[in-house]
Amino acid sequence: MKIGVDYYPEHWNEERWRVDAKLMREANISIVRLAEFVWSKLEPEEERYQFDWLDKALDALHSEGIQAILGTPTAAPPAWLHERYPDILPADTHKYRLGFGTRLQRCLGNPIMHRYSRRITEAMAHHFAHHPAVIGWQTDNEFEANLCYCDSCAERFREWLKAKYGTLEELNHAWGTIFWSQEYSGWSQIPLPWHVRCGESHNPSLKLEYRRFASETTVNFQHEQVEIIRKTCPHHFITHNFMGLHDSMDYYELGRDLDFISWDNYPGGSWMQADNSIDMTHAVMRGIKQSNFWVMEEQTHIIGWERISRRPADGQSRMWAWQAVAHGADTVLFFRWRSCLYGTEQYWHGVLNHDGIPRRRYKEIQKFGEEMKKISSLLDGSVVRNEVAILNSYEQNWAFQLQPQTDGLDWWSQIRRYYNALRSLGVTCDITPLSANISSYKLLILPGWYLLTREDAERIDAFVTNGGVVVISPRTGVKNHINVCHEHPLPGFLGEIAGVEVDDYDPIGKAEYTVIVDGKELTAFTWADALTPKGAETIAIWKHSQFSGESAVTRNRRGKGLAWYFGTFGDDAFYCALLPKALADARISHGIHYPSGVDFSWRVKDDERYLFLMNHNAEDLTVSLPMSMDSVLGPNPVDNRVTLRGYDVGVYRG
Repeated sequence: MKIGVDYYPEHWNEERWRVDAKLMREANISIVRLAEFVWSKLEPEEERYQFDWLDKALDALHSEGIQAILGTPTAAPPAWLHERYPDILPADTHKYRLGFGTRLQRCLGNPIMHRYSRRITEAMAHHFAHHPAVIGWQTDNEFEANLCYCDSCAERFREWLKAKYGTLEELNHAWGTIFWSQEYSGWSQIPLPWHVRCGESHNPSLKLEYRRFASETTVNFQHEQVEIIRKTCPHHFITHNFMGLHDSMDYYELGRDLDFISWDNYPGGSWMQADNSIDMTHAVMRGIKQSNFWVMEEQTHIIGWERISRRPADGQSRMWAWQAVAHGADTVLFFRWRSCLYGTEQYWHGVLNHDGIPRRRYKEIQKFGEEMKKISSLLDGSVVRNEVAILNSYEQNWAFQLQPQTDGLDWWSQIRRYYNALRSLGVTCDITPLSANISSYKLLILPGWYLLTREDAERIDAFVTNGGVVVISPRTGVKNHINVCHEHPLPGFLGEIAGVEVDDYDPIGKAEYTVIVDGKELTAFTWADALTPKGAETIAIWKHSQFSGESAVTRNRRGKGLAWYFGTFGDDAFYCALLPKALADARISHGIHYPSGVDFSWRVKDDERYLFLMNHNAEDLTVSLPMSMDSVLGPNPVDNRVTLRGYDVGVYRG
């Protein structure tokens, strides 16, 4: 396990490079990422490559025993490329070309962009293939779906549809284009979901297929770079820095080509993690390849562009870094090494401030590095392993984005409710795709599986009949994979598995209904399904609603397993009344209830388990341990209890 930083030697005089490298080593930093935003310096003119300066920077790092990850610089195409080929600029929903002056100003489907991406990647891979400091590559930077609306993308989209559907007759039938007289008699008539008379209210099938196409375009762009690097640098790893809960594209598809995934973690950025769900985001990222990951950018201090965040408390950055390790990170790189003097990110503070003098932030990172060095041999090879999984799908997410239907039904809110409830019960879980090895779990949580195929239902049925327990949520089985409504009763292909039929529903949004569970009244909101049991037993009934007296939650035995149907969403009390029953069915014991603001996770290695405790509160808190355990890091237990200071961390072996 290693710690590192993101470094931009091009921002500083060459004389400073060896000073930086020495300071990095003294802070226990052993790896850097660099070059992902410097295309204009690597190729100042077309096919005139200038790598000597980067050689010198790498040599300076290598002299201090520091390894390097090189980023392909295609996230920031140079001005000369835009001037010569303005068609590589992307277009918005009004077909307006977005201009040069920031980053990511490129259409990833444009053939010219592809050509120049291949060229710079090939040149870099050949030149740095055998540099002793280079151990791996990061493709581009923070990929998004290629949501470009230029005419070139429209043509490629039509070709993509033609390959998928074969004939216009098939497409018209599948999408139901008879609605609003939208039947196509020529492929050229098919639009992108441009801004139109009724805003963006295009055919839902068109919109979903475009989202798939836009995501696939980005995946294909990365694939070309991966192929080049694999061929030229077979001894180097390849990764990419994902963006947590960003959901414009299918992260599972983007991750297939990579050796492991990385992600950029900014807990103090209110625009990214306003609800402090960093632990859940780590679980989402771990689930991309169902394995450990890296944090390629870990928040160091104050962050922001035009507006900036609050200053993290002393010790908070160290705690965030340990939290990443607790949830599956094998390496953490802090962003950035030194605050930049110019450009958009002047106030995105680094380990060193603008003056380059080591101060308290440097010492905090140095302390984390010392701790990592001390216990990394214990943690090397350890993994996060859980018995519960919440299923995740980017296509389901897009479908809810395209038709939100009511307040609170968005995808991450659905997942977050289950995740937070499980955590409050002391239960850890994975967040993983249905395509994963779900047989390794005892309990599956299925958020609203809006687009339900027969194949999906068969996988879930096999899981249940073989002894698993599944919890099914409202809005499951509404549509097919093309975003067209099914004709059969909800929850569609899962109806027989759940032993229930949705007779009616009410999109209640922010309003509140009441359900009765074990004689207690509990609050429900967002959605209400009136359920007709078809073999299932009723666990909760509606009260103070349009469906008073009808079933709200059911439980059905299927083969060796059980299927629960939650016909609504609720607060913590709702889930804490129901999920323990499902956990008991799955023979999963509850963990300890930790105080609010204390995050916990387990890493497992052979027969040893390591419990991580992170106190996100400013005040000290006393926490119980689940068994007799030894301290690996942090305060020693007394009578199986430890007191963590504000923003402190403890690691315990048992």
